[in-house]
Amino acid sequence: MQSPNDRPPSAATSDSVSEYHLAELRIAQDPAAAGHILPPIPADANAVLDIGCGAGQSLIACKLRDDVLACGVDPELAALALGKRLNGHIQFAAARGERLPFADETFDFVLSRVAMPYMHVPAAAREIARVLKPHGGVWLTLHPVSGAFKSLWHGLTSVDLRRARFALYVLANTLLLHVFGRQIAHAGDRYESAQTSGGIKRALRAAGLVDVAVSRGRFYVVTARKPGG
Repeated sequence: MQSPNDRPPSAATSDSVSEYHLAELRIAQDPAAAGHILPPIPADANAVLDIGCGAGQSLIACKLRDDVLACGVDPELAALALGKRLNGHIQFAAARGERLPFADETFDFVLSRVAMPYMHVPAAAREIARVLKPHGGVWLTLHPVSGAFKSLWHGLTSVDLRRARFALYVLANTLLLHVFGRQIAHAGDRYESAQTSGGIKRALRAAGLVDVAVSRGRFYVVTARKPGG
């Protein structure tokens, strides 16, 4: 499972981004890999969206039918360029989860693997609900609070004050989201938080989603659906 700091550096080169996402693709395609997890996409889903798709590794590994509209959005242009080279069927768009470039009720299923922690969660939840068709499903993997505490501990014990300060920001944002349903940005309009079960349930329900369920096993998985019209 990724921790809040396990992601390509913001100033990463195209080669390092490709290396990272190709490694993620290998994990997605190997059920024996430690980090392997894929969403249970319904067999009758005709339109599927991956938010924070990277190079589309989850969509590729899911082996969707050729007639399925498979879309992935991510703000990382180098990752999207790699995805287009890897798979010509997936439709990629440079976008963030808080502002999805799709019409209302477009998708039967929305997935997001460890990407929502880097978004404004309430805004992303509203966008997910907006683009879902009635009865559409949601599958998310998130960051537990324990990861932020581990990052803070490592920052303090290694005297890495920058890491410790950022971990405190993540923990503060986590608390704000849990108690007030709000978040504070860093670096302009960037966000990062861990998610509590109560906080993510309230955010998804406030967006109009129902049957919100949390699984806290080897991965932190949250599922929900949009009610019928």
